[in-house]
Amino acid sequence: MSQKKTKVDAVLEGETYGAGTVTAHVDRLSDLPDALLHKVMSFLRAWEVARTCVLSRRWRNLWASAPCLDLRVCCKARHGRLPMRLARFANHFLLLREVSAPLDTLRLLSSPTSSVDDDSVLYSPKYDDDGDYCSTDVDMWIRAAINRRARFIQLSHHPRDDAFSDLEHVPFISCHLKHLHLSGTMLRDKTLMQLSSQCPSLEVLELKECFLYAPQISSASLISLTMVECRIMADLSIAAPSLVSLCCVIPYHRAPSFENLGSLATGTIMLNDSFLHDKFEYKYKDRDEDAFECDSGDDSDSDDDHCDSDTDTDLRTSDILDGAKVLGGQNVIRSLSNATSLDLIADAGELILNRELEICQIFSNLKVLTLGEWCMAADFYPLVSFLQHAPNLESLFLKLKTDHEEIEDNIRLEGISFACKNLTMVKIKCPKDDERVPVLTQMFMANGIPIEKIDVCHRQTRKTCHQSLALRRGYAAL
Repeated sequence: MSQKKTKVDAVLEGETYGAGTVTAHVDRLSDLPDALLHKVMSFLRAWEVARTCVLSRRWRNLWASAPCLDLRVCCKARHGRLPMRLARFANHFLLLREVSAPLDTLRLLSSPTSSVDDDSVLYSPKYDDDGDYCSTDVDMWIRAAINRRARFIQLSHHPRDDAFSDLEHVPFISCHLKHLHLSGTMLRDKTLMQLSSQCPSLEVLELKECFLYAPQISSASLISLTMVECRIMADLSIAAPSLVSLCCVIPYHRAPSFENLGSLATGTIMLNDSFLHDKFEYKYKDRDEDAFECDSGDDSDSDDDHCDSDTDTDLRTSDILDGAKVLGGQNVIRSLSNATSLDLIADAGELILNRELEICQIFSNLKVLTLGEWCMAADFYPLVSFLQHAPNLESLFLKLKTDHEEIEDNIRLEGISFACKNLTMVKIKCPKDDERVPVLTQMFMANGIPIEKIDVCHRQTRKTCHQSLALRRGYAAL
């Protein structure tokens, strides 16, 4: 006995349905190859992918070989409501997938609760919006992705999870893993050793607000390393001979030290001394529990993305550290000597960069240089020192802040010389009426930089930036 056709099948085949004949519409989407349909599915959450099986016969089994598994809970209601029992759904989804189909990408949030021991808690209404899963489920899903040859794994910090995720029980042993993105995660020595030695294909490592308690990150395959607001609790050295891109933004407790970065092309270092001393105590940030975004590029739509990036950097370095010792940061500048593009951002009086500048080498490859307020100290000594050690520099950006001290009347420009024959642009972003700008302009002109190559731009405050963004949107809506 033949199975009864669904209404969707009848519509697609142009058969009689009910009282009349249904005219079939051309379904060009279903005519696309599996690879393109899987690409469409990669923009959906896993439960939305599963629901495509009811569209037609063509879609009935496509979900079972979809290479992207996105288990992140809803972000600002952009996606369909997740299953009431997310853990059970995810386990069945993985179990019923085609065995031969590789799982290329896994995206998920850490659990909203650190652990769940009984069903009465697991399925209580309190967790309906977050998912009914725990850290054990998260570990199991990551292990399943590794076993299915995943190349990209993203674990984001759940906004209602106050604790760090701990991946100690997840064996990161894979010859396929290439990109790992972690936020709000505890990384101990065992995990970092596995990432360094047991993942020979790992090329991109992104760490955001992670807790690092290990002595070293050493990888021969790593090409890109990003560390944003990570808490480094022990002396940490980074050795990556193949590293091309480095981004280290406002580490807490201590700055990492660097060695063997001979292939580095682009580097961004942003430091704040007030977070890097031995008496520093971290103050937890309040999280917005009503609306949140997963921290990934494909879902980001933040208003700040439209603002000038300079307005987002507001370092507040304490003038007095009360005798505290600033920790870490050895070889920060020396390790960047082969780079072609550098961003070194810090406040006035910053200690690590000024200390490391004393052993500054020649930056023969450097073409683009961005410096922050720290380079204005001591008669512009850090700035001049860089210009003297970067003979092939082409573009210079100076990002000066609003809280600078008044310029000294006896600043000496005599004897300040540098040779940057290829320097074609100097852009100074500063507050309005900054008294240092005329002196800087005079210094550049005295060293052969014509006035038409010097551009002065006044910085916007964050308030002004958002006001201008709202105004632009208002005009666009007319």
